[in-house]
Amino acid sequence: MKKNISINLQGIIFHIEEDGYEQLSRYLASIRTYFSNYEGHDEIVADIELRIAEIFSARLSAGKQVISQEDVQYLIARMGNVTEFEISEPEEEEIPNYNAGGAAGASSAYAIPGTKKLYRDVNRKVVSGVCAGIANYLTIDVVWIRLFFILFVVLGVLSAGISAIAAFIIYIVLWIGMPESHELPETNVKRLFRDPDDKKLGGVASGIAKYFGVDIAVVRILFLISIFLGGFGLLLYIVLWIAVPEAVTLTERMQMQGNPVTLAGIEQTLKDNLNMKDQYGQENTLAKIILLPIRLISQIINWLGTALGPVLGFLIALIRVAAGIMLLLVSASLIVGLFAAFFQGIGWISDNTVMQMEPFDSTIWLGGFPRFGLVAGLIVGLIPLLFLMLLAIGLLAKRFFMRPTLGWSLFGVWVLALIVMIASIISYSGNFKRSGEITITKTVPAAGVSVLDAYDMDLEYNNLYVDVREHNGPNIEILQQIEAKGRTEEEAKKNARMVTYRIVQLDSTLRFDNSYEFKKGASFRDQDLTIVLRLPKDKPFRLTREFVYLLPSATFDKDYGYDKIVRNTWKAKGDMLECITCASDTLDTEEPGADFNDGAVYEANEIGNHESVLDNEREYGSNTKTFPFSNFDHINIAGHYHVQIKQGNRHQVTVRGSQREINKMEVRENGGELTIESEDKVFNLFEDHEPVLIQITVPDLQRLELSGAIKADVIGINTNELDLELAGAVKAAINVRARTIRADIAGATSTRFTGTTDRLELDAAGACKVNAEQLRASDVRVEASGANKIDVYATSSLTADASGASRISYKGNPASKQINADGASKVERQ
Repeated sequence: MKKNISINLQGIIFHIEEDGYEQLSRYLASIRTYFSNYEGHDEIVADIELRIAEIFSARLSAGKQVISQEDVQYLIARMGNVTEFEISEPEEEEIPNYNAGGAAGASSAYAIPGTKKLYRDVNRKVVSGVCAGIANYLTIDVVWIRLFFILFVVLGVLSAGISAIAAFIIYIVLWIGMPESHELPETNVKRLFRDPDDKKLGGVASGIAKYFGVDIAVVRILFLISIFLGGFGLLLYIVLWIAVPEAVTLTERMQMQGNPVTLAGIEQTLKDNLNMKDQYGQENTLAKIILLPIRLISQIINWLGTALGPVLGFLIALIRVAAGIMLLLVSASLIVGLFAAFFQGIGWISDNTVMQMEPFDSTIWLGGFPRFGLVAGLIVGLIPLLFLMLLAIGLLAKRFFMRPTLGWSLFGVWVLALIVMIASIISYSGNFKRSGEITITKTVPAAGVSVLDAYDMDLEYNNLYVDVREHNGPNIEILQQIEAKGRTEEEAKKNARMVTYRIVQLDSTLRFDNSYEFKKGASFRDQDLTIVLRLPKDKPFRLTREFVYLLPSATFDKDYGYDKIVRNTWKAKGDMLECITCASDTLDTEEPGADFNDGAVYEANEIGNHESVLDNEREYGSNTKTFPFSNFDHINIAGHYHVQIKQGNRHQVTVRGSQREINKMEVRENGGELTIESEDKVFNLFEDHEPVLIQITVPDLQRLELSGAIKADVIGINTNELDLELAGAVKAAINVRARTIRADIAGATSTRFTGTTDRLELDAAGACKVNAEQLRASDVRVEASGANKIDVYATSSLTADASGASRISYKGNPASKQINADGASKVERQ
């Protein structure tokens, strides 16, 4: 039995054995005597005592609560003695293991010479010590590891959460897999701090300069230059001011310069005048006057930080509790939903009782999927949700309850279940290997039919296409072309026969369902139904609004609004519908080709079925300016504008918006090309771009180039050939009828096409989104590289070449198809 003494080191209470206390007292006395000749010696001794408290805290654990003489000897060997300053700091492997035979369960990070293990550093943790442990293992500053995970999260916000989820999963796996340690040694690496001794504002520039060993003036000049080039430097400075701690203690100041935290290192640092400035470092009077407002702001920020510290601490605790409760509720709800989906998938719960699997029941969606694959899917989803629940409880209780052994075991089960689920999915995908098609023909006498109608089955399923064609017979012929997938062609045809579709004649009305249904015992195999409606030549029909919804807008010979279509009478002409009575319909006088009406902004659906991408009319203000250009058929617009382009009888160029934005526009005409761009060539963080509307009327448009952050409506263009070039973040809605359309689209554009064309040539690169399923084209050639999503409508031929992660889907029944998909790309019929 030994006598224990309680001591206080900088506010931290330790219990120390009597012989260890005597040795520590002599050690501290020698330190006080040696540093008594230095200015500020009390602060120096206090910093050393704080460092001693850190080392002692690392020596304690749940099974060891008393500092022994061996711990004091470890301290002296680590910090050094004032009589041995000329000796370099010993390596970690040369420090004797004075903790041998210590508390059970205490881990020794480097017990075996030549080995180095990865631990979670719980003494320097923020959440669980993962980042601190990795930094200790790699012998680098922990700030860079934490910034790495923060960068993952920030990128996750910009990429729909993908990298944020990856960072979370990586962190959780490391949390489970890395054992914790209370005895990881302090690494002598240079750390990034804000320098309080040579600061102008927050000490960020001075801290960066000392970390990288460069002239502080260079860093400050770079920050100033970046501020005037758009404000990025100011944002970066504020982020670093918040994220990087200030070097307050002598230990932190030494770590900032990469000096070892030993008595010899402290003595050398003091000799180098760490806290002193010579006469050449003094600022002149002019610099003090210029920097006075900035320093006042700095003092206010520091004062607010000190005053609001308790409030921020309370808010952080409140956020932690709220996050824990929310995460607990979300994880519990997802677990309940997961079990409900599983039981419904295997048929233990009647369909749609717990969750909706519209438009068809689960037996159709999951027909042929292996039961063990469903069980594996349950496990794959359940284990992460259980971990989230434990994490939520840990946030509330401020401790994590899962032991590494259990965590690794669950991770192994999860990996095994994932392999089984992937194997089940691969096996199930064999059901979609081959294609098969059947055709069902139905004939209806045309004499008794005058109205074409549709019945809304309230099913959100879009695999139904209606293609109207003219023929010379007296009857209405309805061809149901059903395509499906299967392991073999015969199985695919069998799956196609499991589709049922209703066509009902009620008096003079022929009614079509707007979706198909499955027969009993059917399984989903990507069934597609195309209705080829062959109407007698010159036979007049009326169309209901519900039937019009089934037809592509390119079915009609011109662009009409829904009201006008329903009011008038139609006949089949070729593969389109031609209006018989529209010429005498005076209720709708606005047709494509008219001029803009007094600068008004056309709203969605005001011109035919065109949907506008522009803001409301009131967003653009009342200032207008007209430019007298009248000899162009090419248009090139770059910048941050909203654009309306319409075909009319004469040239007209009008801009509408704030006077400040109008004055910054450059508008010129040269060689038949109208060019509009902004005087601002550099992005400015502090500039608030107010929307400017550019309205252009042109008799003939042959080429259109849009680049930047443009929103564009191109309305009612009728031309022989149209070349389009879209780049950047353009969002455009284009209504066009042309013999040939050539479109070169790049960047992150979003483009919607409507109308008709004989030939569509589309080249897309980047992350474009092109919706041309309402652009009825005879021949389509599409080439996509990157991560594009493209929808087209082809009636005669389709040539599609996709690479990267592009997805091309097509409507129609092209007789000729040449399809090539590389990598993760896909070309498929809608």
